[in-house]
Amino acid sequence: MLDVRINMTEKEFEKYCFLRLHSIDMDTAYHTIKMIKRYKRDDIKVALLRDIAVTYARPFTGNKGIKISKHFLSESHVPKQFKSLHKKLLELRNRQFAHTDFRFHKPKVMRWSGDTGKAYPMSFKSFDYLGLLRQLPEIEKLIKAVESSINKEAKQYESCF
Repeated sequence: MLDVRINMTEKEFEKYCFLRLHSIDMDTAYHTIKMIKRYKRDDIKVALLRDIAVTYARPFTGNKGIKISKHFLSESHVPKQFKSLHKKLLELRNRQFAHTDFRFHKPKVMRWSGDTGKAYPMSFKSFDYLGLLRQLPEIEKLIKAVESSINKEAKQYESCF
């Protein structure tokens, strides 16, 4: 096998590899959208939607490398018309799907007393999954646009091979 890094530093090679991995993330999210379209049940669609948000956000949330201690995909790959949707997907991933963010959920605990003793029910904010499902066509366009931009940047590195 030929070592393709002849005209690159190790750091540049690692960035190229991250771009390729991030392109795979976008492709995975895109194919999950295709899967959602085959299902009728909302509970299945919601689980797949969560997977799309987590997979889409992965490149933007800090990835460990060897030469690059924390690699973040630049948001310059996100077209202006999709910035709001991009922000929403990252916020969901960071505040509800991958973490339990107190400020996002805003829990409220009550005290109830009754014949069977005390109870402490809790209410909290959740996310409108079905509303996000209605945005699936836009999410699909966002993912394809980001993937295309990533691939374009990766091609620039390939000119060094």
